[in-house]
Amino acid sequence: MPSRRTHILVGTASGAAYAAHRAKRNLRANRLVRVAGGAAGGALGGALPDFFESAISSWHRGPGHSVAVATAIVSSGNLLAQWEEFCLKKAEQCSAIPMTLVRDIQGVLFVPVPPSPLSQLLSKLGEIFWEFLAGFLHGLMAGYTSHLALDALTPRCIPLLTRGF
Repeated sequence: MPSRRTHILVGTASGAAYAAHRAKRNLRANRLVRVAGGAAGGALGGALPDFFESAISSWHRGPGHSVAVATAIVSSGNLLAQWEEFCLKKAEQCSAIPMTLVRDIQGVLFVPVPPSPLSQLLSKLGEIFWEFLAGFLHGLMAGYTSHLALDALTPRCIPLLTRGF
């Protein structure tokens, strides 16, 4: 039976790999943020099934460790893509820093004034957060699925729906 450490390591790797695959069209800096988010999500996803159903014995596998859950995760690809799109739109909104327009002395022309350094910093942090979250969501699902795949390869396997069925 794979240990908690094994589940977390494999979950981290699978989450980072899947997030990297999904982010292959992004700018380099944003790609790294999404891969980091995928690795963090994968680590959590790799440990999550045993959080729901404690691994006190090899017979601990119930609905959280089932083929049904794995199928639901894999088939939720469209929903996950919608969440990703939402996160990326939010990141784009954060990266577009609006300029403040100020009238000149005569009141005729508008002069663009760049935002304050604090406003620029907060905007960049918001962009990083949403990019990280997009990767995290993919990593979470990949990590959870990797946990189930590792458990399916053991002699006890994983149940179809719940223990005994």
